[in-house]
Amino acid sequence: MGGDSGPRTVVAALVKSLHKHPTVSALLFGDQQCLQDELSLCNDQSLLSRIDVCHSPNFVAGTDQPSVALLRRRDTSMGMALRAVADDRASACISSGNTGILMALGMLELKTLPGIARPAICATLPTSQGHSYILDLGANLDCSAQQLVEFALLGSLTAQALDGLASPQVRLLNVGEEVSKGSEVIKTTAELLSHEPLINYAGFVEGDGIFKGLADVVVCDGFTGNVALKSSEGVARMIGDMIRESMGSSWLSRLLSLFMAGTFRDLRCRLDPAVYNGAYLLGLTRVVVKSHGGADEQAFGYALDVAIEAAKRNLPEVLSPILQAKYQQH
Repeated sequence: MGGDSGPRTVVAALVKSLHKHPTVSALLFGDQQCLQDELSLCNDQSLLSRIDVCHSPNFVAGTDQPSVALLRRRDTSMGMALRAVADDRASACISSGNTGILMALGMLELKTLPGIARPAICATLPTSQGHSYILDLGANLDCSAQQLVEFALLGSLTAQALDGLASPQVRLLNVGEEVSKGSEVIKTTAELLSHEPLINYAGFVEGDGIFKGLADVVVCDGFTGNVALKSSEGVARMIGDMIRESMGSSWLSRLLSLFMAGTFRDLRCRLDPAVYNGAYLLGLTRVVVKSHGGADEQAFGYALDVAIEAAKRNLPEVLSPILQAKYQQH
């Protein structure tokens, strides 16, 4: 029920996703009549049999305060969806609703992994070398050095689990690469990371270094990460618009665009923020994925892919024993 366009986008994306993933089934939480109206547009009865609609009397609004949402979580679509994951009726939860409340409810219903104080929003960003994981992207606006170390560990273990990297390079996002630069929190975090045996810490990285592929994992507080994310998305959209405008600016550019159509299409696809929609709430004991509130049908479909892949890999179950072993030593 969350996001800018609510069930219209979610249901349409889900139907396409279930065509793509024939072994997946889904629970839809929200206003039953509203959801059924959207599902009535699908004529594939076999596919519809893999969707269960679960009526919720209420839903979390974008303007709701976490304290209010926590009190009435039992009858909201977001709370009920998270409870389904906690009760093992679902393998993952995905929402495009209020980020702060999703995290608060996630911590309440699912708890955090051993040694992890708070979950972090983690997503992949495109780089010249492929992609990098970056966290936190907005769940924790102000972080302590210990929290940033926890994020670095979560990001490193995730890169190992999902990308098969034996020793992912981890860097801290900073205003410069020199060791003398940055806040006291950043400097303390760097010192702690340099002595952490489970992390291949490679030093600081500036904003442009993210997209050069200088790190497999980039760590920052939620305020900085969210600004970096939104800025990169804005630049990507601007480049896409400029390409489209230049392709039709003259008869010569239109002619060249015929020969370069495939190249331009691939470039737009690589830069399209929708392709990278879907961020993990890393640090929870179950898979929870956050979609952009403004995601369209295509973008929400990509977020569903992220959730399905994380559920197949059972990411929290992979991370839990490693973290348990580490923090039992302290």
